[in-house]
Amino acid sequence: MASLVNLLFFLGIILNTYFISAILHKKGLSQPLSRNSVSFTLSILIVGSISLLLVSIKYYNILSVVLIQFLVSGSFIGYIVFHKIDLRLNPIAGWNSSRSIIPKIILFLLLLSAGAMYSLFPIEYIKGDRDHGVYLVFGSTIQKTGGLNFDDPRYQDLTQIFGNNIIYGYPAIHSDHSPSSPIGSLSPRFFPLFPIYLALSADLFGLDAMFRVNTIFGVLSLIFIFLIVKKWIGPWGALIAVAFCAFNPAQLWNVRTTLSEPLGQLLILFSSYFALYFFRKNNGWMFLAGGILGLSSFNRIDSLIYFPAIVIFVAYLLLLRKKSLWKGFNFLFGYSAISMLGLLYGYINSKPYMIDLWRSKQLLKLTFLCVFSSILLSGLLFFSNLKIGKKAIELFKNTVLKNKKVLKISIFSLVFLLIIFAYFIQPVISNSKTITDHLYFRKNGFIFFLFYVPLLLVLFGIGGYDLLVFRKQSSGSLVFLILGSLLSFVYFYDPSIFPDHYWASRRWVLFPIPFVCIMGVLGLYSLPIKRQTIKFTLIAIVFVGCMYDLYKRDRLILFERMLSGYSEEFERLSISLPKERAIYFTKKEDLASPLRYLSGRDTYLIHKTRPFLEKANRLIEAGWNVYLIDEDANLEDQSVTLEKVDKISLEGNFPIETVNRYPDTLIHKGTFLQIYKVGINPKAPTQVKKITSIDPGQFTYILTTLRSERKNQSNLYEEVKAYDYYIPKDPKGKFRVEFEGEALSQATFSVTANESSSVIFPESSGIGNDKKMSIEFSVENPETDDVMIRFRTQKNKQVILKSLQLSRIP
Repeated sequence: MASLVNLLFFLGIILNTYFISAILHKKGLSQPLSRNSVSFTLSILIVGSISLLLVSIKYYNILSVVLIQFLVSGSFIGYIVFHKIDLRLNPIAGWNSSRSIIPKIILFLLLLSAGAMYSLFPIEYIKGDRDHGVYLVFGSTIQKTGGLNFDDPRYQDLTQIFGNNIIYGYPAIHSDHSPSSPIGSLSPRFFPLFPIYLALSADLFGLDAMFRVNTIFGVLSLIFIFLIVKKWIGPWGALIAVAFCAFNPAQLWNVRTTLSEPLGQLLILFSSYFALYFFRKNNGWMFLAGGILGLSSFNRIDSLIYFPAIVIFVAYLLLLRKKSLWKGFNFLFGYSAISMLGLLYGYINSKPYMIDLWRSKQLLKLTFLCVFSSILLSGLLFFSNLKIGKKAIELFKNTVLKNKKVLKISIFSLVFLLIIFAYFIQPVISNSKTITDHLYFRKNGFIFFLFYVPLLLVLFGIGGYDLLVFRKQSSGSLVFLILGSLLSFVYFYDPSIFPDHYWASRRWVLFPIPFVCIMGVLGLYSLPIKRQTIKFTLIAIVFVGCMYDLYKRDRLILFERMLSGYSEEFERLSISLPKERAIYFTKKEDLASPLRYLSGRDTYLIHKTRPFLEKANRLIEAGWNVYLIDEDANLEDQSVTLEKVDKISLEGNFPIETVNRYPDTLIHKGTFLQIYKVGINPKAPTQVKKITSIDPGQFTYILTTLRSERKNQSNLYEEVKAYDYYIPKDPKGKFRVEFEGEALSQATFSVTANESSSVIFPESSGIGNDKKMSIEFSVENPETDDVMIRFRTQKNKQVILKSLQLSRIP
């Protein structure tokens, strides 16, 4: 049955693509690449919109999506019959074989290479602590429940047992703190469009397919980049733009992840393509283009920033090309209509998220920009209908047309001065102050943007303004230009994200990165060099240089499948872990929500292990099989029995997380957790052991360097192992750790506490010799629940750890 539904799903995609293609051919879109790409993309968006509607009423399932797809196909057939459109359409109808076939072959090879690079090396980030894993969790929830309802009434009973030690919800799945909401009322902190596509992929092909959804969006984006740039400078320049965008390190990274930015990027490019190609046609096309962009509001709340850009576009038409004003308004109306639905959906289904964004002033700022833009546009419209206004606008238009050269110089100077300020002056201002890494990143977003786009392309991008504003003079081009300019400025000024790379690149890959790459190619091709030989030689040199720069940035991640062991382990856990009357508890934020929503095990987050174990008996007596997931391989407690029943091993390669430095080291990361069944202890408590022996082979965390691009290797570690120890009672006190092994004097040690959130013994050498080494540390905080002992070895040092003992110092 499932295979039949899958077959019907793809049949619906094919039929809708074919019918739309036939309609577009009748409407005058004759080129097969354009027509078929638009048709397929619209079919994909139709499927997403159908699923979005079903999720909104909490009735999503793949069979319903298929049935509605065929209803849509039926409506297309009715339209085709009514308008007497010939259904006999050759998919390559309109292809002019007399034109050079070489660019088409190169484009095909570029798309094939990009698709392979995106899909064969995914980033399997199944961790609920950051957005990659959160989107997976949302997609899995939609697939299994038909909606995004996370409410869990069991929290009320758990609160009565564990009190404040139980955490309501998970990262990005937060409690609704409203007094009128019952305990356990949870809501999502993200919008649903991208998770819907993850749910569709999981229904069709399972968990592994979810990591490759963005490949479709990434390849489609490259096609529209080609079509857009080809309109301006021809196929060869378009191919260069595609190459720069396809193999940009940020594009490689983000398309391989389960993040929403590649879908957002596609919606912007697709909408810009419509505005460029269909601006001169009837107003309905511009309404459709705006509606496509408006879908972004179901994908990302910050898509509201597009509204001021569209207002600027409409204002331009009002002032300089009033005959086309209604096309601009239709674009604005299309965007606004869908965006309002997106905001309404967010208010109904994620009200606490919206309130939090308002309180943090992020949504307040976006709302202010939209309201301020609306007021300005309304005032300009009112003024333009006054007699004095008409004269003023006519005077303004004539002044602009007569002083194009002055305007051109002004725009070039402004953009150039902004680059000079951001590249040379702002870093000096920041260095003169004592600020955090996060604040330094925020104030110097542009210089970190250059990690992903060569500076040479940015400088050539100034010439792109000349081409689009003064030479092409196509009003449809301004949608692309204004959106790109505004988003670039906003995300350079305030990237609004945690500054670890490649994570930081997701804001820029939404549009600033492809925008600057495209503008750089436009500027390169618009150089005022009359001799074609010299011009194309220069273009070739810049192309080779920029591609080499991209390769240097790419090579750390180019052929690496990241965290590849995660999906296999979670699939194993979904089969092996007990489910009957089973309830799991853990302090690990990155594990709890994937284990619950992907592997289907009731898992809850707790603050501390000790208070949990003290009260776990009540849950056991109520008939539950209680399990604790912890890092400590030696976990024991006097109040309950703890029986090891399984182990969780999460391993894979991943770039080192760097702040304000480009990632330069590939590491192997492993986290090893124990699953204990908690039982009632019938024995009387005994005296606590003073010495705990820890097996060096039972580490809870390992980090090993696989490859490094660093020039200075002297401080590069080879391996870090960590040993977690739960403090069963009386955490305050002094402790001694004794190590035995070989060449221990060449190792360094550190101790952290409370899930590594605080350092209680900074990294340093111990006291002793190569055979025996010891360190001492004090725990001052009575709330401390665990300590983690870290053992680090430097590169090319033959250090061996044979035994490890932890004891209290009286």
